[in-house]
Amino acid sequence: MSMSVAEARSEIKKLLDQADVLERKYPDPESMPNEDREQIQRILSDVDGLEAKLGTLESAEQRRQRIMAGIDRYAKPVGRPTYTGDETPEGKRVSPGRQFLSSSDYREAKQKGLFESSLSRVEIGVTMSEGTSMLDWAESKALLRGGSTTSGGAFVLEDHQPGFLDIFQAPLNVINLINRTPTESDTIEYVKEDTFTNNAAFVAEATGFVATALDAGAGSGSKPESALAYSTQTATVRTMAHWIPVTNRMLADAPAIRGIIDSRLLFGLQQKLQAQIVSGNGSGENLTGILNAAGIGVVGKGTDSGIDALYKGRTYVVWTGYGRPTAFVLNPVDWQNIRLARETANTALSPGQYLFGPPSLTGFGTLWGIPVVEDPNVTAGTALIGDFNQGATLFDREQGAVRVGTVNDQFIRNMQTILAELRVAFVVWRPAVFCKVTGL
Repeated sequence: MSMSVAEARSEIKKLLDQADVLERKYPDPESMPNEDREQIQRILSDVDGLEAKLGTLESAEQRRQRIMAGIDRYAKPVGRPTYTGDETPEGKRVSPGRQFLSSSDYREAKQKGLFESSLSRVEIGVTMSEGTSMLDWAESKALLRGGSTTSGGAFVLEDHQPGFLDIFQAPLNVINLINRTPTESDTIEYVKEDTFTNNAAFVAEATGFVATALDAGAGSGSKPESALAYSTQTATVRTMAHWIPVTNRMLADAPAIRGIIDSRLLFGLQQKLQAQIVSGNGSGENLTGILNAAGIGVVGKGTDSGIDALYKGRTYVVWTGYGRPTAFVLNPVDWQNIRLARETANTALSPGQYLFGPPSLTGFGTLWGIPVVEDPNVTAGTALIGDFNQGATLFDREQGAVRVGTVNDQFIRNMQTILAELRVAFVVWRPAVFCKVTGL
């Protein structure tokens, strides 16, 4: 059975994990039964065989990469700047699109002209390098094709300088507020803090000894008892993915493909993930967003101004949740109403100065010294404030996956499919450090 380098590494790790589980069952090696000892030896023998096969696969992969790099290098006309996809300065992260274009599978398929034939059926899977998270890179199913029948149209750049196509998107800020950590499991089991009753107090010196009173927690010199309530929770890693069909000519147009992967497919994943973090309802395969997490605070606007109500939400996070607010998240319409507020609004001739500075003021918006993040995923009239550093974590299960292949009859229609996906779990550790303000 043929096996790729990634599959061999995965199988070796799986076998070693099995051996590790057996070893940990017996802290005293002498107590290990013979059948378990023999099972470990069989596992290690399988590992030896796979490691030998892995060495052969890695050697073949290195040969193929060298050959394809040489073909690309010497096929370029003299004097024209060349780009192989591997010329990134040391220490600089390489985007998923560039990794896709520099992969040996893509270059080999392009070199053989497989994208030019209507009879070619091509499937390419590119595993992103370690540390390449889909969450760090920037929606429709309409077929992507060039502007003419012979080229990539507007995506084909006249300039031959190295670089990639930038398709600018709206900024994504909420994801950047959340702590992120990698995980190798498909289930996150964690302990959530439900309540904290702080009864800490100074205690006078005892004046006598009364056993029954002390046992009951009363009497002189008794120390107060505080309470922490925790519950065990489970968060499942969810898969988010989408794909687009492209023509073979478009797939052969390297700059355009890189722009699509980096700026459209991956941005689409981020955009939907941001919505899930804020307002996911937890049903089906949806994440449970902060606004729907059990235990977060709620402050109604009532007769207060919107600005005053937001400050009371801030006070809730500090006073009740013992948190340090790091951001307000507002719907753009609500932030517009606040940002355009003036000192006096009862006369059209002299409306007064803007409360938050003149239109020429630069920099991020703030309220009470706390940054404001605009997010249309928050319903107009509702705002979210919280300590995003302490209150929640996003677990990144899959570092990055971009795949290319054919679906149904695409191989006879000069078409391919590009798929991008991510796998994450989202946990709200301390709901009390978040507060929802309603009625703005």
